[in-house]
Amino acid sequence: MVECLTLARRIDVAAAQKRLQRLGAHACEPAWVRLWATGLGMADGQPGAWLLSAQEMRRALLLVGAELPAQKEKPSAGVKIDSGSPPTPKALDRLWLWERIATPRHWRIQLLDSTPIPIWLPCWLGYARGRHLSLTVLSGLSGETLPMLKPIVLKGLKQVYHNGQASAPKSSGASKRRETVV
Repeated sequence: MVECLTLARRIDVAAAQKRLQRLGAHACEPAWVRLWATGLGMADGQPGAWLLSAQEMRRALLLVGAELPAQKEKPSAGVKIDSGSPPTPKALDRLWLWERIATPRHWRIQLLDSTPIPIWLPCWLGYARGRHLSLTVLSGLSGETLPMLKPIVLKGLKQVYHNGQASAPKSSGASKRRETVV
């Protein structure tokens, strides 16, 4: 299997906290979401954009005008969430159709016939307490909110919690959760 590429985090903790605070979050933490990158471009050329997706996503992320990093490194500190298996060709066609409808200026490029590449996408998770706990997923590349990743992140956090509970020894004290206060 191909090793995961890691995209560099461009938004630091101070900028993420400021943005998340404006969105109502009271705490934040770094996270990494494993997605699958599929090249977009002219049929005879190199990829000029990337469609970042996973099997369960309803809408993909479009990374335009960027090259994926050549280095293969591990993601740094933070929650690591695996989105699962790559999208099927049928799912990729559906996701690309929605992107073409949403961004008509990119209609000349097409999905390239290549195997999806696994990548670690840097994110920031913002938590707001109120009547219900709410989650905001912020891109570590651009600082934009990524609502399409919320179901994957929630499922991943649930798995991390259950795996942590299963491996933790039974004790009367509550386990500490590390959060950075905004």
